[in-house]
Amino acid sequence: WEQLFSEQKINETAQGRCVGMSLETRPDYLNKEEIERMRKLGATKIQIGIQSLSNKILRMNKRGHAVKETEEAFNLLRQAGFKIQAHFMPNLYGSSPKKDIKNFKKLFSKKFRPDELKIYPCSLIEGTDLMNLRRKDLWAPYSEEILSYVLENLLMLTPRYCRITRVIRDISSDDIVEGNKKTNFRQIVEKSLKEKGLKPKDIRYREIRGDEVLSGDLSLKITKYKTRVSEEVFLEYVTKEDKIAGFLRLSLPNKGSFNSELNESSIIREVHVYGQSLEIGSQKVGKAQHTGLGTKLIQKAEEMSKDKGFKRISVISSIGTRKYYEKFGYILGSLYQTKDLLTPKIS
Repeated sequence: WEQLFSEQKINETAQGRCVGMSLETRPDYLNKEEIERMRKLGATKIQIGIQSLSNKILRMNKRGHAVKETEEAFNLLRQAGFKIQAHFMPNLYGSSPKKDIKNFKKLFSKKFRPDELKIYPCSLIEGTDLMNLRRKDLWAPYSEEILSYVLENLLMLTPRYCRITRVIRDISSDDIVEGNKKTNFRQIVEKSLKEKGLKPKDIRYREIRGDEVLSGDLSLKITKYKTRVSEEVFLEYVTKEDKIAGFLRLSLPNKGSFNSELNESSIIREVHVYGQSLEIGSQKVGKAQHTGLGTKLIQKAEEMSKDKGFKRISVISSIGTRKYYEKFGYILGSLYQTKDLLTPKIS
C-alpha cells in the first residue's frame, strides 16, 4: 500500500492525472472491507453486473447470487459515496419483453436507483450453455423489431439523473451466431423515438458536450429522490432546450455512516462539467468547463448540506482532482476529502 500511496501522491500534481477510476465487480463480492480496499486503490465508480432483478431469472441463468445481494451492494456503495453503474441484460433465458420492462422499472425503486447504466441485450455465442438452450428451442434472441421495442421503453423509462453509458455490448459480429449484430443499435432506437416525437431524458442524451454556452443562458434544476439509505440530490445546470452543461450528485445519508470519517457528513459523489478537454491551466472562453459551473455547484451543495443540519461535507475525489477540491477548503483524510461546514467559507 505504501508504494501505491506514494505513486498516488505524485499523480496529484502530474501533467497526466487520474481523474476517475472505475472498477467492475459482482454484487455478491462486495462488503465493507472490499469497498474500503477499492477506495484505497483510488476508485470513484463501481460497475456492478446485476443483469436482472428477478431471482427466478438469476437462478435460471446460474448467476450465483440473488437480488438481496444486489440491494445490499447498492446500500453499501451509496453509503461510501461511490457512483454506481449497473449492467442490465434484457433477453436472458427465462425472460420476455414484458418481464424485461417490468424488471427495469424495479431498477429505479428506492432499493437501487443507479447513477449510470449499461444495457447489454443477451447475445448468442458459440460454445455457451445458451447455445444448447437455443438448439433445444428453449430460448431465442429477440428479433430486431422486438429488441427495438424493448430498448425504446428502457430509454424512455430512464430518469434524468441517470446516464446510459452504453447500449449493446461491442462484440464482433463474427462471434454472434444469431440475433442483433449492429453495434450502433442505440442510434437506430433513438432515431425511431425521434420519429415518434419522443426524447429520452437520461444524461448522455442531453449532454451539451463541446458546444458554446453562456452562463446567463443556464438555469439550475434540482431533482431529489430517496433511496434506502439516503436522500439524493441531483443538481444540474441546463439550457432552455434542457441540454445539460454540468451536474453534481449530493448524498444526504439517513442511516448512519459508512465509516467514522463520514460521521455527520453529506457526500459529493460526482461533479461533472461538460466541454472540451483542455491542458491543465489553460482557458477557453464560452465553453461549459469555464463558466464557473463547478464552483457554483459545489457552493450550492455545501449550502444545502448545511441547511439539512450536516456539520461536514465530504467528497469522494479521485487522485487527480484532490488539488481542485483543496482550493475549496477540502482536507484529505484516509479515504475522502472533507470540509467543516461550521467554518467560514473559503473563496
